[in-house]
Amino acid sequence: MYISRLISLALRKLTAELRWANLFLIFCSYLAVVWGLLWLSNETTLTDPLTFFYYTVVVISTVGFGDLSPSTPNGQLVVALIQIPFGLLIFGAAIGKTTQTIVAIARKGMNGKKDFSTYSDHILILGWRAHRTKRILELILADKKRHQRKIILCVEREMSHPFPHMLDVEFAQLESFTDQDELTRIAMAQASSIIVDGENDEMTLSMALSASSHASKQAHISAYFHEESKAELLRAHCPNVECASSRHAEILVRTMQSPGASILHEQLFSTLDEATLYCLTLDNIPEMTVGDVFQPLREKYGMTLMAIADDEKGSCFNLNPGMNTQLYAGQVLHYIANERIRKQEINWVDVLLLKIEK
Repeated sequence: MYISRLISLALRKLTAELRWANLFLIFCSYLAVVWGLLWLSNETTLTDPLTFFYYTVVVISTVGFGDLSPSTPNGQLVVALIQIPFGLLIFGAAIGKTTQTIVAIARKGMNGKKDFSTYSDHILILGWRAHRTKRILELILADKKRHQRKIILCVEREMSHPFPHMLDVEFAQLESFTDQDELTRIAMAQASSIIVDGENDEMTLSMALSASSHASKQAHISAYFHEESKAELLRAHCPNVECASSRHAEILVRTMQSPGASILHEQLFSTLDEATLYCLTLDNIPEMTVGDVFQPLREKYGMTLMAIADDEKGSCFNLNPGMNTQLYAGQVLHYIANERIRKQEINWVDVLLLKIEK
């Protein structure tokens, strides 16, 4: 019992201190010594290179098929005194090292220390708001036709991965949202979308300023504030950040004036319900107006056109546009549908033909 414990402790220490390169060199030396001794023992069958490798793996892994074995007394001594004891030690060390590596990788991911610098076209969520952060992730993942981008949840506080069951969600614990090395680790410059939602408006403002400076020009950055004044301040200095602020007063008044408006507001923005607000960018479209496509889009694709804007930042946003409003490439079309419809799924020629047939 005590001997087995000593062997176990020795293996753990050996595994912890041994590097993969050293273990490989030890294994190669072991193979060379055993092969040489078997050759000297005149074990011609076992010293064939391929046969020797196969036989060694079977022996040290304790499988023991029994199809090969030493035939000379000296060969049997080599196997009994050298090949099996030392082989088991090397095999045990390799298994321990593999397990240790897997556990270290898993812990690094759970503790937020993983390196994501090779990621691209991913989504960054900066900040931690417990239940709201969970809701944000659920809404993103509920979009059945979303681009399958990896999501990295980035926090400053000491904590482990809060959502390990969400396989598309990685976790990064940062020293600071303004540290260049940390921003490189989460590949901020390669991110396609960034959501900033700090514990308070001051933190959100600081993180949004950092994201605005380090993200690519093509990245879409959105930030949420409780106070409209903070949102206005960020808009003035960082026009590439789309700011949202609390609209509790407006919603309360609207629910008083139009009962049920709060339910409409919630459902329009929730991908967990069927009818949801989406948008797409118009590209390579024929000459047409809102009136040309409004009814055909509804009939053919189940889309209800709500608004148009000149770009993704919402410039010249036009809610409930008139039927004579001209559409052109580069505009963003906002619509309600049961699921996201990508621009490449729409055949605009068929849409116009449907209008003509009517």
